[in-house]
Amino acid sequence: MKENSRVFLGIVLWTVVALFFVAAGIYVIAHGMGKGDDEVQTEIYASAIEHVEPESVGLDSYHLDYIAPKVEEYIAMGATEGAVVAVVREDKLAYLEAFGNRERGGEAMTVDARFDLASLTKPVAVATSIMQLVERGEVSLEQRVSAVIPEFQDYVDPKTKEVVYATISDLMSHSSGLRPYVALSRLEQDYPDREFSRELLLEYIMTSERMGAPRTMCKYSCLNYILLGEIVERLTGVSLAEYATQNIFAPLQMTNTCFTPNEEYALLCAPTSAVGADEELRGVVNDSLARELMAGVSGNAGLFSTAEDLAVYVAMLLNGGEWHGERVLTSRAVEMLFTIPEGVETTRTMAWDRLSSNFEALEEGEVGSIYVHTGATGTSIHIDRAQRMAIIILTNRTHAEGAASDIKELRRSIATIVSYAVM
Repeated sequence: MKENSRVFLGIVLWTVVALFFVAAGIYVIAHGMGKGDDEVQTEIYASAIEHVEPESVGLDSYHLDYIAPKVEEYIAMGATEGAVVAVVREDKLAYLEAFGNRERGGEAMTVDARFDLASLTKPVAVATSIMQLVERGEVSLEQRVSAVIPEFQDYVDPKTKEVVYATISDLMSHSSGLRPYVALSRLEQDYPDREFSRELLLEYIMTSERMGAPRTMCKYSCLNYILLGEIVERLTGVSLAEYATQNIFAPLQMTNTCFTPNEEYALLCAPTSAVGADEELRGVVNDSLARELMAGVSGNAGLFSTAEDLAVYVAMLLNGGEWHGERVLTSRAVEMLFTIPEGVETTRTMAWDRLSSNFEALEEGEVGSIYVHTGATGTSIHIDRAQRMAIIILTNRTHAEGAASDIKELRRSIATIVSYAVM
């Protein structure tokens, strides 16, 4: 009797195993039939950039190991509580490491930590959106700002009374003549009977006194990009956040990139408020104009993201506007983002600041191919187009009350290490 039971159980077990393999075979046939290996892999890994060994993209992993002690040195000196560093070459992620803590006395930093990108909002969300609208014929780089926003008051020369028009290009390259910023205290002083609002800030920007005529100077200005964010909204009829999500982040599957994070997202954010501050800014934009007047969605700041999502973004740029079959920009539009406008003495392009390349390798008069943008919270993207390579450094230096100069030196050190890692 017992022998019969064992035989029966054996038959049942083998029947279950056989049915499992039959079902698995049917699934593979149904989901893989007619697709090549590359096509199937693209479907599986479409939401993440490929992680590879540095040597596979021409980088020396042993040399990249110098990054860790350098970051830890700056954490020890109080420049920041923690950091995430990523290195992209071509369209692959060759280095991704987290260091220190997310906050003082808190959990260890992780590579998927979310950061307040601060001014990286400008190139990633705003300049990219504007160039999409340019290539679709919705606006021109040489179009007058006042043609899109009639309330914008153009510059009038105080001596000749000649009107000098500011263009979309002037806003993007910071050569419009607008002031760099406006403090909340200044707005309180100029508008004593008005409550803080988006409309109030835009009114100030469009009517404020200029530092000079457009194209006669270059002065980095958050006001330029707040106005560009408004232009995106007027041309598309949707918020900057909605437009950028639908046309940039969703196509690139940057699923951890957003404005105005929800509570669940905020739990994974590195806080940016200073230690001992009355209010902890975790998942809340640090910039006061974006936070107090623009409800967290502003052209100058407000975007949150991860190192891996930003790696996808720079891979798209390095690949001429396309990533994994999704074209976000034409190759010509990408070139325009890295172009310095004519007639202005500046290193500023339509989205970036151009630096010299490896100083030791440059011949006299040679133009470099390295472009950077930074954020006040301690974030940066460094792109070397000649090497098809980018460095992403995300810190929350404001939480540690670290000096901006310390983070600047850390950026320079990491960039040097990576440049000498090229084989």
